[in-house]
Amino acid sequence: MSDNNKPEDFFGEGSSFNSDKIRVEIPAQREPGYYERIPSAYDPMGEIYVRGRAMRTMSSGTMPWWVLIAGWFLFGGLFLLIIFAGISSMSWGIIPSLIITLIPVLIVFRGTMAKLSAKKRTRR
Repeated sequence: MSDNNKPEDFFGEGSSFNSDKIRVEIPAQREPGYYERIPSAYDPMGEIYVRGRAMRTMSSGTMPWWVLIAGWFLFGGLFLLIIFAGISSMSWGIIPSLIITLIPVLIVFRGTMAKLSAKKRTRR
């Protein structure tokens, strides 16, 4: 059997090591990878952020088709309902609510155009 219990003598008389040549490199602490923390939608500022993030994602065209179609039904239906109410009442007071409901329709329209252009790019 070999005698492995004997400690090595690296710094003895005939060694090529001395204590000046030994280096210990300690790596720097790594920063964690970037992740976007989604705030809670239960506080007011978090709710604003989450809604903005959803609208931004919808307008960029990265949403699935069913979300865009549901957006057209929801926001477009509300817009058409207000247009019909404005035409039937012949009132100028309906214009502010028409402008407010036009904003989500424009977001869904922009998302649809982005989705269609992305579809064309991948097809080529």
